[in-house]
Amino acid sequence: MPALEAQLPWLLPLQTALDDAIRGDRLGHALLIQIAPGLGGDWLAHWLAARLFCKATTRSKPCGACVPCTRVVAGEQPDLLRLQPIEDSKEIRIDQVRELAAELALTSHGAGRKVAIISPADKLNRNAANALLKTLEEPSGSALLILVTG
Repeated sequence: MPALEAQLPWLLPLQTALDDAIRGDRLGHALLIQIAPGLGGDWLAHWLAARLFCKATTRSKPCGACVPCTRVVAGEQPDLLRLQPIEDSKEIRIDQVRELAAELALTSHGAGRKVAIISPADKLNRNAANALLKTLEEPSGSALLILVTG
């Protein structure tokens, strides 16, 4: 993942809208980021996760320096879950979604909420999509699901 400070100008309006939603407590429990591949969908999802976990709460963007921000960049934030096709497959399978749902049901590791990034969401097979639908309809506590597709 690129540094959190990276500027992708076409994403600035989305970053502003997401920050406004966070500040107004209107973020919801699931988001769909639909953007052409290679134009920053995954980056925006990770930016949002870092913004939610960041300890510098007075900023409208992640600071990039606190422990939660550095953990997001390093892929070590325990409350940030990633769901993607496994190496030998081109799709996301139902057992992966079930594992994700079970993890989302557990208490966070201290960040106050859990964030799951599903990318590319269009690679969910039919059974996995049906299993995810239940999680979307009945969200777990303060979990946020971010689906990225292009």
